[in-house]
Amino acid sequence: MSPANTESATDTEAQPTTQKWSDLIGHEQIRDWFATSIQQGRFGGSMLFVGSPGSGKRTVAKLVAKTLLCENVPALEMAPCGSCNSCIQVEADTHVDVIRVCKPDNKSSIPLSTLIGERDARMQEGFCHDIQLKPLIGTRKIAILEDADFLNEEGANCLLKTLEEPPADAVILVIGTVEQQQLPTIRSRCRIIRFSLNNENSKRLLREVHQIEANDEQLDEAIEIAGGNMHTAQRLLDFEANEFRDSLLKLLLTQHPDPVKISRVLNQQIDSVGKDPKKRRHALRDALAIAVQHFRRKMRTTAYAGRHDAQTMRRLDRSIRAIHELDRNANQATLIECYAADIAAGITGERGGIG
Repeated sequence: MSPANTESATDTEAQPTTQKWSDLIGHEQIRDWFATSIQQGRFGGSMLFVGSPGSGKRTVAKLVAKTLLCENVPALEMAPCGSCNSCIQVEADTHVDVIRVCKPDNKSSIPLSTLIGERDARMQEGFCHDIQLKPLIGTRKIAILEDADFLNEEGANCLLKTLEEPPADAVILVIGTVEQQQLPTIRSRCRIIRFSLNNENSKRLLREVHQIEANDEQLDEAIEIAGGNMHTAQRLLDFEANEFRDSLLKLLLTQHPDPVKISRVLNQQIDSVGKDPKKRRHALRDALAIAVQHFRRKMRTTAYAGRHDAQTMRRLDRSIRAIHELDRNANQATLIECYAADIAAGITGERGGIG
């Protein structure tokens, strides 16, 4: 998987509202598939959306919900009005017929209780229970399970029957980043919808939707470093992020990186965003994404020259592992200290722990 891709729904910034299917960038085939399925009356069941963060998965999930629940425009027209009570409530995540579940910010995985209720109320509440209830306002029920990358095996197993046999009036949308990261039992019970943006559409998204002013070279650089993660790319296009990137790369380019200086630069960057845990996690994630891209480029350069650079490969592996550890809520101070020491030593940091 791309190390810059795994990101919790609760980690993402507020995104611009997309009211119309025609506003989608780079997903014409997905839009046409939904239109055909709805028009032919065979739209339902369980679907797995996979793609890089910021590629449009949650936007499409909301458009699906608005299309099916809009009070003014029939679903067949694929043109939700955006102004009726249902459309407004879907956008605000308050519609009673839309169930939305995501990983809590302070957890490393989606809790079992979120899926099947607390221990003393198993299957009397939670995602799997609520999807079985009849719609209260509309004719359909839409269940959106975000952060599927953070389902543990026990939680995923609890979903199997629900995904395989959802109610006839229900649509279940499971959102993840990498298809291979989902359990085979989940993949086999869902229709997989793949979201991807080429470089040109990624630049259009940043410019037209997120209103970022940058030249092609700056956009290309940010998209490459972010590994296709549009949330990370937005943050990397900030002027201060460019200054930080230059400082970090200067340290990584030295023959013998100084672990104390690496730790200091990383900690200063995290402290610069304040005390908000989400912003601090973003800052460290972006720094690690910069390191990953640096070592990847160095690997390509040596490969083109017909050489094998084992030390750079280990440093690349260590940077990827650090992102995995961050995603699993590792202590940031300890993570930075260990990461800086391992990068200086040119080792992977494999300690049999998370990663």
